[in-house]
Amino acid sequence: MAGRLTRTGRPANAAGLPVAGILAACLLLAGCGSTLAATSDAAETAPPLAGTFNDTDVMFLQMAIPQHEQGVELAALAADRASDADVRDLAAAVEATQTDEVADMKEWLRDWDQPLSADPDAHAHAGHGGMHATDPEVLATLRRTPAGPGFDRTFLNLFTGHQHGAVDLARMEARAGKYPGAVELADRIVDSRTAEIRQLARLLPGR
Repeated sequence: MAGRLTRTGRPANAAGLPVAGILAACLLLAGCGSTLAATSDAAETAPPLAGTFNDTDVMFLQMAIPQHEQGVELAALAADRASDADVRDLAAAVEATQTDEVADMKEWLRDWDQPLSADPDAHAHAGHGGMHATDPEVLATLRRTPAGPGFDRTFLNLFTGHQHGAVDLARMEARAGKYPGAVELADRIVDSRTAEIRQLARLLPGR
């Protein structure tokens, strides 16, 4: 699997996954904007570097963090329960990669004195299509699915839809983001998740 560099330059594994029309099973909402948060003690702390990031960067990271964390949970379930060794290996690689990416994204937001999460009020994001997330019921369905071939099919279908959401969110950042590290991450997500979607399709039983 292709490697990647984190913000600190350390390598991380990248996993590949596939396309299986499951978008209907997932609530994959378009990315939405957020405003830059002001800090009350700005005069007492070192301010973020002016002009190095924009609202799109902040919104992308705030949306991508929970989306990634859901993906880590899905992958962890598959690494433990999937019957196909290739599915387990893929899930383990995804879990490691996306855990590293979450750490980088949180670090950037902290460096910029920005909150780690977007406004949870869906109405606040309506003008941007809502928040990217997988329906909690989808996660609950996978948690209830016992180990075995049936779990593999459910995971592959659900995770395909989830990774389509990651690609859509990353494309928004690639188009309008400013911070080089975040734009590079978005480009990498588009490439790696698109490859993962293809791999997931190949792993689907009876495809």
